[in-house]
Amino acid sequence: MDFIILETFDNYIDAHLMMGRLEEAGIKCWLKDEDTITLAPMLGNALGGIKLMINKNDLDNANGILNELKEIKRKSFACPYCSSHNIEYITSPRKTRNIISSILTWLMGSYAIGIKQTWHCFDCNKEFDEPVELNKGDLNMGNEA
Repeated sequence: MDFIILETFDNYIDAHLMMGRLEEAGIKCWLKDEDTITLAPMLGNALGGIKLMINKNDLDNANGILNELKEIKRKSFACPYCSSHNIEYITSPRKTRNIISSILTWLMGSYAIGIKQTWHCFDCNKEFDEPVELNKGDLNMGNEA
């Protein structure tokens, strides 16, 4: 069997949820690098995350399930500023506050640029800590119109 990467994850919870959904649909899959990244999270970026591996022949069916779940998740959250569902949890470099902190960081031997995970709205271009979570009743009301 030829296995290929369907999706990568930065945590094992999301990876297992997706793997369980695919197995429920009869798609054989497994997680590559899960143990290493779970035990040593600092290696996650170096290894490319936890990889959900599927048989190449199941790619179309697996992509359909993946896209369906992403759409459900997208409709469950909204931007707190403009109520758009066009949001995503992204990783962005932290902004340096001032030149003094940059120099001190460099002198202390830390050359790495810190990263920050945040939510980003692609409609209003604002970043925020938490999206507005819609309950199932809100989603159903949107379908009735």
